[in-house]
Amino acid sequence: MDRFSEKVAALMREVAAQEIMPRFRALARHEVEEKEKDDYVTIADRASELWLTPRLLNLLPGSHVLGEEAASADLSLLSLLESDMPVWTIDPVDGTKNFVDGLDTFGVMLSLIENGSVTRAWIYLPVTEELVVSARSEGAFLYAAGNMQRLGAGAAPADPAAQAASFYVRFMPEDWRTAITAHAGTVGQQSSFLCSAVDYTNVAKGCHDFVTYHRMLPWDHAPGSLILREAGGVVRDMATGEDYAPRTLQGPHLVARDEESWHCTAERIRALRNAQSS
Repeated sequence: MDRFSEKVAALMREVAAQEIMPRFRALARHEVEEKEKDDYVTIADRASELWLTPRLLNLLPGSHVLGEEAASADLSLLSLLESDMPVWTIDPVDGTKNFVDGLDTFGVMLSLIENGSVTRAWIYLPVTEELVVSARSEGAFLYAAGNMQRLGAGAAPADPAAQAASFYVRFMPEDWRTAITAHAGTVGQQSSFLCSAVDYTNVAKGCHDFVTYHRMLPWDHAPGSLILREAGGVVRDMATGEDYAPRTLQGPHLVARDEESWHCTAERIRALRNAQSS
């Protein structure tokens, strides 16, 4: 890990220790709000983003910050993605509902976007103290329990009955939702962590095979997309065949451990979608 990535990682560990973990399983009722149905924000989300924002700006002069909570209050901030200036994305507590429920499946996610492309990414899981770091063309690395491991997602099993996947179909158009749900019935193991930090990390580690998403907000997907690609995986739109980019805000996207399994699974889903319209 280079010095720049080390500084960012240190900030993530510090914000987790100061603003997130002291509130884990200790939230008061007034410290949790529902922005919309099943979309929560807590005092930990807001405090974490406010803590990180000036420190990231100081770390890279001339950069800008696109944080989930700031953008929730002012959607015009998404226009930052249209410029070629360096932009940090912050997901201060990814998996907020899990955090509220006292589950350990939540994380902090950061990425650096330059000229519209993700060039660096970090995912930190505070409970397990796992850190995943990636820089474009330099690989993806897991730091855990004092050890460092280069991640290689490997190949997914060819037989769907042996595969493990998460199929998130909320926000999906009806035709894609129906096709994905039908395909999900053939997959051996399904899970729903409701946390992109956990989902992308699991696929990059090779212990999960596929994930589907439609809403592609950059703080949720920019970090994991780079990490997975550097681990040999794929994040691509099934409708257009285009790789994920931060300026793309909707899918249907399929996340896969490797190129071949992405094509096989996407083709199965597209065939089911075509069959229901014929």
